[in-house]
Amino acid sequence: MAMKEAFQEDNPSQNELEQSSIVSHPENPSDGNGRMTTRKRTAKKTEVNKKKKKNEEPYIAKVEQLAKLKQKQEEDKADVRLHCFSKTCEDDEDVSLSPEGLKQMQSLKQGVKPSDIQGPVDTLFPEVILCVEIYNSRKSKTQEFLVLGHQVLTELKDKIHCLTNQVMEKAGKYDPSGYFLIEDIFHNDLRSPSATDYSKPILDWLWNSKDEAVKKWEGIITGELKQKQKAVLGEQKAMGLPCFGSADMQSTRFCDLRFRLGASYLYCHQGDCKHMIVIRDMRLSHPEDVQNRAAYPRLTYRLKVKAHKCGVCSIYRATKVALDDKWAKENPCYFCDMCFDQLHNEGSSLKCDFPVFDYVYE
Repeated sequence: MAMKEAFQEDNPSQNELEQSSIVSHPENPSDGNGRMTTRKRTAKKTEVNKKKKKNEEPYIAKVEQLAKLKQKQEEDKADVRLHCFSKTCEDDEDVSLSPEGLKQMQSLKQGVKPSDIQGPVDTLFPEVILCVEIYNSRKSKTQEFLVLGHQVLTELKDKIHCLTNQVMEKAGKYDPSGYFLIEDIFHNDLRSPSATDYSKPILDWLWNSKDEAVKKWEGIITGELKQKQKAVLGEQKAMGLPCFGSADMQSTRFCDLRFRLGASYLYCHQGDCKHMIVIRDMRLSHPEDVQNRAAYPRLTYRLKVKAHKCGVCSIYRATKVALDDKWAKENPCYFCDMCFDQLHNEGSSLKCDFPVFDYVYE
């Protein structure tokens, strides 16, 4: 009882608290307007909060959707083992150090397509690998290949990309003939029955008109090298013509050739389309090379293709080029098929009375 009385003495009763609140906040009729304004303010605040919630609802839904998507991605990553390259990963075995996994990792480093590593893989080691560069008429490198020493020349010829082949195919005048002139030997491609021996008229001319050929040959070799030889060795007899000959391209391997590293040789096809080829390097294969023989000749470099867009829509790639078109804003003007047909069809007033050619990318 004493504790209760002491507690009651320390804590005022509820009635005393109510009386004190009445005393501190006496009723005043003049405060009615203030209470109304406070109610209006609270109502406005609630309306603003409701609008904020409505505006935030779509954002909250998007955030929740993104969170679910991220969670699903994490689950998928946990299920997939990107470092496994063999079927033994189903048994929860670490195959990242297996020989098959290493081979496929090396092939991915080298940029070989998956189709190149399918099927039986032949070990290259030891094998001679040549680095062959292809140049265009402007003497800029367009392609680079790695070629095996046991491969024949026709395998490289079939891999060389030239726009002249596409142009001749569209014109219906494609010629499968061609030759490599390496040192003094013309290696002709005579696989097709319709192929032509390009070297025959050259060899006949060399044989039938030797005097003229010797003069031209002396004109070719005279220059800085000839002057240096005269300064060191003095006057010498005129050099004779090299002993030119011919061979079949399909039966000649790279290891059978006599060549010089870094020297310029000739590749001719489609009549008079000539390319300079250079055997830049020769080495033995090593374990880091692609071990599948079917992947060679292997393209290691290719010049980026430059293509003009349509001069009308500036969206699609051009397929035709027009010369002296009076309705075009430039000469020559490039067109895509759609724009050219709409501007120069039979029903249009812009008739096609100027030369038009198929455009092949540069």
